[in-house]
Amino acid sequence: MPRAVDAEALMRVLQQAAPRPLSIDDIARILGLEEFDRRQMKAALEAGVEERKLRRIGKTRYQWVSEPETAVRIREAVERRRAPRSRAAVQEERFEGRYQRVRAGYGFVEILGAAARRFARDVLIPPGLENGAMHGDRVEIEIVRRDPRLRRIVGRVTRVVASTHETILGTLEPTRRGWQLVPELDLLPTVDIVGPVQPRRDQAGLIARVRLVRPPTQVRPPAGELEMVLGPVDHPDVQFAIIAAEHGLRTEFPEPAWREAGRLPNDPTPADFEGRRDLRDLPFVTIDGETARDFDDAVCLQVSAGGTRVLWVAIADVSHYVPEKSALDQEAMLRGTSVYFPDRAIPMFPEQLSNQLCSLLPERDRLVLVAELHYDRLGHRRHAEFYPAVIRSRARLTYTKVAAVLSDATSTEIEAWRASLGPILDDLRAMHQLMLQLNQARLAAGSLDLDLPEALIDLSEEGRSVGVRLLLRNDAHRIIEEFMLEANRAVALFLREHRVPFPYRVHEHPDPADIDELNRFLARFGFAVHYDGQVRPHDIARLLKQIEGHPLARVLARQVLRALAQAQYSTVNIGHFGLAFPVYCHFTSPIRRYPDLLVHRQLRRVLSGKLEEARALAETLEALSIHCSQCERQAVEAERAMLDLKKCEFMFDHLLEPEPGTIVSVTNFGCFVELDAYPIEGLLKPESFPEDRYYYHEEEQAWIGARRRQRFTIGDRVRVECTNVSLRRREIDFALLERLSPAEATSSTAPAASPQRQWQKRRH
Repeated sequence: MPRAVDAEALMRVLQQAAPRPLSIDDIARILGLEEFDRRQMKAALEAGVEERKLRRIGKTRYQWVSEPETAVRIREAVERRRAPRSRAAVQEERFEGRYQRVRAGYGFVEILGAAARRFARDVLIPPGLENGAMHGDRVEIEIVRRDPRLRRIVGRVTRVVASTHETILGTLEPTRRGWQLVPELDLLPTVDIVGPVQPRRDQAGLIARVRLVRPPTQVRPPAGELEMVLGPVDHPDVQFAIIAAEHGLRTEFPEPAWREAGRLPNDPTPADFEGRRDLRDLPFVTIDGETARDFDDAVCLQVSAGGTRVLWVAIADVSHYVPEKSALDQEAMLRGTSVYFPDRAIPMFPEQLSNQLCSLLPERDRLVLVAELHYDRLGHRRHAEFYPAVIRSRARLTYTKVAAVLSDATSTEIEAWRASLGPILDDLRAMHQLMLQLNQARLAAGSLDLDLPEALIDLSEEGRSVGVRLLLRNDAHRIIEEFMLEANRAVALFLREHRVPFPYRVHEHPDPADIDELNRFLARFGFAVHYDGQVRPHDIARLLKQIEGHPLARVLARQVLRALAQAQYSTVNIGHFGLAFPVYCHFTSPIRRYPDLLVHRQLRRVLSGKLEEARALAETLEALSIHCSQCERQAVEAERAMLDLKKCEFMFDHLLEPEPGTIVSVTNFGCFVELDAYPIEGLLKPESFPEDRYYYHEEEQAWIGARRRQRFTIGDRVRVECTNVSLRRREIDFALLERLSPAEATSSTAPAASPQRQWQKRRH
């Protein structure tokens, strides 16, 4: 007769496995049950879901979601260690920031505003000290203690300043008491649906939006009223809504901004040309991706008989059309940056500006700010000047075609392209020669060239992912990249010489502790960052040169990148480590980056002689620099989330297909494998390893069999099949089919993609 299962034993098994979900068969195997009452176990698990101890994932798996025992101990320990202090003292230690929860149950607060400079790392918020805050909320915190062991400051939330979750998107699920919404972002709590409007029975499993009417507490979940049922999770519009809501992106322009944009003309008028140099006779061109629509930079190069060269970098003069504190300016400031997804974009400005009036379209007069840069025959810059101008682009070129005509390739199509360019072809060849000189000098100075290919998604007409490829840079990309770096650096030097504040683009030296950790990883492959005292760009550049050609070069380069700090904006110049530039800023993309617009305005003030006005903005510019750094991180995370979602969507059509791949990272819950055929990673769980009991060895970054000592570690070649895909969690699970011999260890053969999108320009 099947055995009944003790409910407490079920809970203990799931609690110990958290955050990993278990199926009914998994639980039975762990408890050593050969015969058991499946219906009774199912009922006990469902009761756990009703009591909010468990979360059901799919139809058969369950996950422990209550506060783990260790978390309780942490919270109690923090409470005990809190020293009594006066109200005034506590108030002095209160800061505002953004609360970010992690799946383990605790969270971090990223400090906002000027106080952010005082915190080297985010503040840890142990479980139970979040005071009702939800992931993404703006909160006020107080400092509890400093933990030298964790190298963290520990805090507690004193109040929620502003919730980012007026509405929440999630999956509709029926319960015994009614309906609940399981948020797509699994860092948010399940929401009880209340009010007169309830879902229909046939809407279970669809994505819906609820408006919160009751915040969560320590003992009660939040509640919300049903606003709209959006549809299935695999619809592109629903996916966009999920990602935008999850990352707090502003997707609609307010009415005042629309009205201002609607009053703008399609083209500048002759009155706009006053006070500008007329450069319409110069052969400017734009070079962008095939599908780009916002062309914010154009270039022109002329060579003298003596071999000296003049480079003009013309950037759309957005500041002419967007006055400070206007509705357009306020909305652009709040967005901070444009956000780009495979099938659409969230622009910083309405299309009337970004794709029309400020886009440097061919054969159309356009207002620009120009960096005119003079070089000698060796590629050394000898002079720079800046001024407003009007230009008329001669041609809209693409990276693919420019790279083809500059190559040695010959075909009927390429020869036709060359013939169609006329004298512009000679200009492109001169640009290529200058690019090579600039690139060589920059790398010789220690600038890092972490050329990591990016994933590009191929979409069907319905917007579904049908291909995932690598986006590889070519010489056309490098021409524009080097010229933009030159213009940015020249503007930064000019503004610094005039002693006015502006948002520098800065990149800190890496923490030696992070480099030491990187060296422990690299030691297994025979590499190391050799440095004396402070790490210099040359030290990292030397390592990157050494790992070139290694079968795991991409894996190693990614680890190097993780050891470096993130670039950000600040009015305090500390240089740019990655570029090895002592002074740098962003000037070349005011259509899609708000800091560039701030630089334009400061440049215009200097050119107009308004130095005192420019110098009075230091405090404002510092606050905006911090804000824009945070907006940029938010955009990067949203873009990455959409890529992960589209990769999952693609793998739905490739379930159970055998694919070779390489283990690229090892964690305490499995190994991540990157496929050869596609730039896609999935989790290879230890359960699928050959028969043995495997344990995780953190120092060796390996899973090792207890009896046979078989190892799975970074660089191992395996053949896997995709067994499970979760669009909601954006996770891909693999199962091991076989190990591949070292002789089969080849670098990834993921297909390369032609460059297609202007927004693939790298963020330095």
